[in-house]
Amino acid sequence: MTSTSPDPFGPDNPAVYEKDSPGEQAHRIQIAVPVPLRQVFDYLGPGPVAPGSRVLVPFGMKSSRSVVGVVLSSRPGADENIRLKAIERILDDVPVFTDSMTGLLLWAANYYHHPVGEVFQTAIPVKLRSAVGIENPLREIRYRRTTHLSMPEIGKLLERAPKQRQLFRQFSDSSEYSLAQLTDAMATATSAGIHRTLKSLLEKGMIERHERRDRPDEYPVTGFQERLTDEQRTAVDSVIESFGQYRSFVLHGITGSGKTEVYLQLAQQCSKSGHQVMVLIPEIALTPQLLERFRSRLGGGVTVIHSGLSAQQRYTSWWRAREGTATVIIGTRSAVFTPMKQPGLIIIDEEHDHSYKQQDGFRYHARDLAIKRASMENIPILLGSATPSMESIHNVEKGKHRLLKLSQRTGRARLPGIEWIDLQKHRQNGGLTPQLLEAARTEIDNGCQVILYINRRGYAAVAGCTRCDWKARCDRCDAWLTFHRKTNTLRCHHCGRIARPESHCPECGHALFYHGAGTQRLEEVLKRQLPDARIVRFDSDEVTSRSRLEEILSGIQQGDMDIVVGTQLISKGHDFPRVTLVGIVDPDQGLYSTDFRAPEYLFQQLVQVAGRAGRDQLPGKVVIQTAHPENPYLKLALGHDYSGFHQLCLQQRKAAGFPPFGFMALWRAESASPGAAIQFLRHIRQIGSNIRENRNYREVEILDPVSSPMEKLAGRYRAQLLVKSNLRKPLHDLLSSWTSEMETSTQARKVRWSLDVDPTEMY
Repeated sequence: MTSTSPDPFGPDNPAVYEKDSPGEQAHRIQIAVPVPLRQVFDYLGPGPVAPGSRVLVPFGMKSSRSVVGVVLSSRPGADENIRLKAIERILDDVPVFTDSMTGLLLWAANYYHHPVGEVFQTAIPVKLRSAVGIENPLREIRYRRTTHLSMPEIGKLLERAPKQRQLFRQFSDSSEYSLAQLTDAMATATSAGIHRTLKSLLEKGMIERHERRDRPDEYPVTGFQERLTDEQRTAVDSVIESFGQYRSFVLHGITGSGKTEVYLQLAQQCSKSGHQVMVLIPEIALTPQLLERFRSRLGGGVTVIHSGLSAQQRYTSWWRAREGTATVIIGTRSAVFTPMKQPGLIIIDEEHDHSYKQQDGFRYHARDLAIKRASMENIPILLGSATPSMESIHNVEKGKHRLLKLSQRTGRARLPGIEWIDLQKHRQNGGLTPQLLEAARTEIDNGCQVILYINRRGYAAVAGCTRCDWKARCDRCDAWLTFHRKTNTLRCHHCGRIARPESHCPECGHALFYHGAGTQRLEEVLKRQLPDARIVRFDSDEVTSRSRLEEILSGIQQGDMDIVVGTQLISKGHDFPRVTLVGIVDPDQGLYSTDFRAPEYLFQQLVQVAGRAGRDQLPGKVVIQTAHPENPYLKLALGHDYSGFHQLCLQQRKAAGFPPFGFMALWRAESASPGAAIQFLRHIRQIGSNIRENRNYREVEILDPVSSPMEKLAGRYRAQLLVKSNLRKPLHDLLSSWTSEMETSTQARKVRWSLDVDPTEMY
């Protein structure tokens, strides 16, 4: 085995010699191995192996373990002076990855400067990360007992075959079993041994086998299509004209303007041509309603992939997409790696949402990878949002994307009116003013529904003492503990620590006071002030499973709930026709962040949640409680003035050299010891500065390392180092050399470190 450059078409690095391996020297196979090293490895193969195939290979100095890797290239012959380890087994008859997907993953490993083997591992279904073959999950071989043999005949056939006799006893007159079920039943036998025994019983005619094929669930297709507005028709026609070629579009549609109908009609047209559509969504919570709408149009051809499914369910969806039996693939972030036999179109719903960025491990951005994939597959991509990201609008202005607009709500729906409640003039009771409570009561009395939005779960943000200023603090994080009344616990929303609340201050003995409101406190106040109202919370504490999610959404849709108290989970994509009032509680917490993207995130959240009101024929209203009614970001958001916000935000970012006018990477480090992380970043800053000076990367600025805004998290101390550039190429050239240096640094083994290219969160 020898390590080589991450680029399979580039020059090899100097060889690393290892012990001799058996077998003939036929082909040199380059393999991506799932280890945290930014390199690939050469092995000896018995002959050519198709790129994109999985292979089982020994790994380590003593070959003490075997791992599943992915073949990147195969070429005849190998240097006789280099002793290569041999591939143990080729796992795939047909490669798991097509050439285009292999190219995409190599590009991603290079762009994000992440170990190539881990990138490929991310894209493989969990089931295929072990040494198993690809099997049709809808096809299963089952065995059952034959009925033509008499008991004396059976006794004679099994007289000298104890293993066969033991296995045959598992079969009753009418039962049938799969190999897996028989393996479970025969705990002392291996799957291979049972398979041999089954073969003997088949040859004796004592059992028979048959194939059972599961079909995907069928769904009734209504065929109903909404009548398109002129703007919707223009958007649909523009994308259809681009079928068969790469073009990127931004669909800027205000809330309630019918973006989903555009997606549906495009999916229908694409599937009619025999091609597949990938639809990415930011949250699992959006899946049930969107899935129902797609299945009503396209039936059982729609499949779904997200983390809420079991490994087997995700594998089944992956297999259907790969074989082409799924015409529409709906999924969250990781679904971007799903294979498609006949790719035709990619749609990114809520493209602005930062949930598309993976925040640990392989820190890719699914939207950006989808754009790259569309270009490599030569198919169009549509980025839809009511609040497009600054990067997407900037790319529209540069001519990289084409803008499609939906500026009016469909039908007779209109944008909601806006009212302000100045918290400097009006008192609150548990987070709610009398004016907002009265507005909610009026809508409920009229038979309508209300959403109250606060982006904080729990009962109270801080449990503290008003006499000595003591506050309940997490001992593992630089954060206050949030009080949860339902479970009578103090919880850290960062590390998950749980503590029991004190009744009195541990410092001075004074009674504790609970500051700030969360979803639980709003729920309590509403039950007290509006006792007849049917109230449901919609936050991650309440939505604990897929079935609970579907139960709550169904209750809201059917009118079984009067008031929904929710976090940002309720702000995205949901269509509740009977919601006429949205109350926004305490948006001011989003005005004080150190993250330069905070105004954009706040604007997006407010526009999205305000857009839940008045989506049908009933007029809607938004009431916002704020101590800063004159804040320009709040005014622009609640005035639905995207153009004004866009110009203000881009002007500020251009002056600071922030994206999309500059490019960034963030080194992060953490350690159990105070000061170790920042000391390590000082060390690597010196390495980066030396490379910058030696190679004259003057466009790149390396800032000083600083402690993270939340320095202590889950018992570890964190620091970060920001790297900026007004040009992309010198930044990536520098990072490439820099990460290579870090691979061999002894200092890098003393802390946990990571590199985040194009970070979306700066803490």
